[in-house]
Amino acid sequence: MLDQPFSRRHGYEPLPEAMRLEHLSREFRIQIWNLIRSSLIAIESHAPGLTFFKGDAKRFLERVLGQLTETPEDEVNTDYERTMAFVKGVVLKRPFFSVLSLLEIVCNDDASWEPFAGQVHDLFEHHAAPYRFDISLRPFHFIPRGSKEQGEAIQQAVDTLRQARMDGASAHLRKAAEAMNGGRYADSVANSIHAVESVACLIDSKPAKTLGPALKSLKDRGVLNHEALARGFAALYGYSSDEQGIRHALLDRNEANVGLDEAMFMYGACASFAAYLVSKHRQINE
Repeated sequence: MLDQPFSRRHGYEPLPEAMRLEHLSREFRIQIWNLIRSSLIAIESHAPGLTFFKGDAKRFLERVLGQLTETPEDEVNTDYERTMAFVKGVVLKRPFFSVLSLLEIVCNDDASWEPFAGQVHDLFEHHAAPYRFDISLRPFHFIPRGSKEQGEAIQQAVDTLRQARMDGASAHLRKAAEAMNGGRYADSVANSIHAVESVACLIDSKPAKTLGPALKSLKDRGVLNHEALARGFAALYGYSSDEQGIRHALLDRNEANVGLDEAMFMYGACASFAAYLVSKHRQINE
């Protein structure tokens, strides 16, 4: 039995979760539902053979579901089974914006739900979701981590590497995405850098073990003829290689001082730069 789906084995896995705007994975939706379900269970009432919502809990649901569905509050059905099924359906089956709207409405209902808002914030951060929940000031709201256009440009760069049969670079980017999704941001940055090294060394007639010498050789051969661009990426590479950077940090302590934002930036920068090198190499050899 195969332990990975076709898409992952052959490099067709989509972008990291944090870059996939307008998307919430089913696995993440399940985690959201579990969090909401726990909170609803905490406010339910019981009688022999019966579970229901009453009092403040009933009014809370009337306000939340009324706003979500644009229904007068006095017409909202708060039957326990029906309410739980409806909210679960919103989280697991409705478009992503319905899920985010539900969470915003719940968290902004009143101050008693601020602890829940904190849990939502932490869940989205831990999962490296494509949206950040800003709870610094009321009303709490979701903001995207990037733009859809950025995601499409990076996906195009990844596709360029795959089509050019740059298998090593594709594998490193795949590992970078998996590390980012798993919250291992230093590992993600290191693998993003490895992807560029892989391309640079493959197209260099005198392959080097690190990116610095490879970049110089590519520049001398005319593959990389933009001085400012070469200097810029050399500086980024230095960020990952010096004593305060990613590689030494991975050797000297458990994790480097990098987070999701740095991992996202380096993934996009490295994917784009690797695709650029492939394109320039093709031009020279045509």
